Amino acid sequence: MKFYNASSFINKELVQKMSIDIQTQLGWKHTYDWTQHKRAETIETLADIGVKEFKGVLESDVVIVILPGGKGCHTEMGIALGSKKLLFLYDPDRILNNLRDAAAFYFLPEIKHWNGDMKVLNDTCSSLNY
Repeated sequence: MKFYNASSFINKELVQKMSIDIQTQLGWKHTYDWTQHKRAETIETLADIGVKEFKGVLESDVVIVILPGGKGCHTEMGIALGSKKLLFLYDPDRILNNLRDAAAFYFLPEIKHWNGDMKVLNDTCSSLNY
């Protein structure tokens, strides 16, 4: 199973921890780790990162969106939805409970809301034959 994590730079440490946990506990392969970069300072660097993130989403079986998301996060979410990837939304700050901050797309039936439990993630993917 291959996965991609989408989020905001403010969640960088959580994304890194979650990626390590998924790899070690579930044995899944991470398609691209955007957390290894600092913020882009040139258009060329930003374009290169965009290409790698786009490819990372397309190569994944599962995309995990960690809220709150950044600018690119919602684009990655759209790529995942359009590509029929299995999409999980992890909401540790309970943004889903606040209609002022929640997006309508967070509640699409294609999106699974996830509580962060690795067993639930693995079992859900297995039950959906991923």
